[in-house]
Amino acid sequence: RILRLSLCAVIGDYSSCVLHRAATYWGVMSKLRVGMVVDPWDLPFNGTVVSARRFVDALSDDVSFSIFMTPSLDAPLPTQAVLFNKLSIPGVNHIIDRMQAPVAKPNRRTLDEAMASLDVLHVQYPFFLAYGAIHAARRAGVPVISSFHVQPENILKNLKLNFSPLVPVLYKLFVKAFYNAADHVVVPSQFAADLLASHGTERPITVISNGITPRFLKGHTIDKPMEGPPFLLLSVGRLAAEKQHDLIIDAVAKSKHRGHCHLRLVGSGPEKKRLEDLAETKGVRADIGPCSDDELLALYERCDLFIQASTVELEGMSALEAMAMACPVLLNHSKTSALHELPALPDAFFSDKDSSELTHRMDQLLDSASERSRHSTHNSAAALERAHERSAAQLLDLYHRVAKAPMPHPPVQEG
Repeated sequence: RILRLSLCAVIGDYSSCVLHRAATYWGVMSKLRVGMVVDPWDLPFNGTVVSARRFVDALSDDVSFSIFMTPSLDAPLPTQAVLFNKLSIPGVNHIIDRMQAPVAKPNRRTLDEAMASLDVLHVQYPFFLAYGAIHAARRAGVPVISSFHVQPENILKNLKLNFSPLVPVLYKLFVKAFYNAADHVVVPSQFAADLLASHGTERPITVISNGITPRFLKGHTIDKPMEGPPFLLLSVGRLAAEKQHDLIIDAVAKSKHRGHCHLRLVGSGPEKKRLEDLAETKGVRADIGPCSDDELLALYERCDLFIQASTVELEGMSALEAMAMACPVLLNHSKTSALHELPALPDAFFSDKDSSELTHRMDQLLDSASERSRHSTHNSAAALERAHERSAAQLLDLYHRVAKAPMPHPPVQEG
């Protein structure tokens, strides 16, 4: 190691030295160095940030991560944070603020300096910072992995642009800028892999589940008591239009068990006030808003029925967690969502065309403790296949393979 440092110092910039990167390939260095682009890192209120944080924590013994982010809170920064200013977009800022999803403004000098010491760049958040980071990686000869977390449908729904012809246009833009510009693409489900491939992604695609962390994965079938009313109904996810919480509220309002149901919608987002007003108007007892991890764990343990009505979902992390915690689940079977790939029982799925079908399925389960028990036993066993430990090992293996592989994109020669 001393000889390698000395040689690098003689040659020039140690951080970009060829011998330094070669040492990583030969296993001389103890940790791979990965830059991860997650603009809203300190706002863990959506699946992208939650997933990224969990992988960073799980791989911290094997990987030294640099987090490319824009600070939003007074919370402590990651040890190796690479900071960028928040991008201001007139006319859109209020939506970004309500979604708690800030977008970072790329800075070429900062990106080039950070890239010089990396072995792999991993893009989690595909916006302006990611675009600049990919170009910086090309200049430095650093291989790139891009993860698929954000569907164009998410963006359009949050901008209240229900104009379907824009969907393929955005996919084409994302594929060109982030996925075909990468060396490898990571997706959380086969549904997501097929979706990217259908829109022209030509790079290798690997399916790696977001996984279920040990906190929620008990490692054995859970004997969960199936008591009668009152019933706790739970849904977890960003309070945004594509999650269709209003469908859930409407379904509960029609249920014959409405007077014995308490609905808990866990999440943050721009729909909170509207959903609270809707629940009050419909006569549904509901608590709506975020909670801590400890509180979420307690909610899963007490939950009588978990409901996910999303129209857009690339895997369904919270639904997986609920299954692992032995909750009976009802999941929306949507052609734009991966929820139908989850290993729930066939009668756990419903169509979102009318809330009446959800009400019917809900009442069937709330009527029968034995039916809830049947779903509970199946779910806790089926979820064992999605352990986060397995997903983390897959991602670590991919990091090493991409770091060592010949690059399909040669370094950009400046000047």
